[in-house]
Parts: sequence; C-alpha cells; structure tokens
Amino acid sequence: MHIKPNANIVEFLKQIRKCRCDVMFETPEGDRLALKSTLSQYIFCTIASNPQLLKSGALRFEQKEDQELMKDFLDG
Repeated sequence: MHIKPNANIVEFLKQIRKCRCDVMFETPEGDRLALKSTLSQYIFCTIASNPQLLKSGALRFEQKEDQELMKDFLDG
C-alpha cells in the first residue's frame, strides 16, 4: 500500500497511534521504519517532505484491521 500524495502527515501519524500492531514503512532499498516508534516517525517526516521518496515507499500492516483504520490515507 502507498500513502496518498496529498495526505496530511500529522493526521496520518496520529491515526497510526490507534493501530493495534506495527505498521511498517518500507523503502525501495529494503529499509523498514516501525511507524509507532517516535524515532522512526521523525525519520519518516523527513522522507515525507520529499514527495518522490514518499511515493517510492510502501506501507505494510500486520493486521487487516489496522489497514482498514488507515484507509483514508491509503492510495490504492
């Protein structure tokens, strides 16, 4: 899953806190950021400031319910 290009990142991260399990942002190089981690959120914000980098990464959900919770921010 990818994040919508026009997603509000602050609201996105607030919604991530409501997820029951880990939500990972994976870069094309294979790096994984656990978005419930404050340090990972800081790094993610840097990535999100570059639309090309944000578009190239993907979200991975451990639970289908968490994906449903985040549906307003997902593209496709």
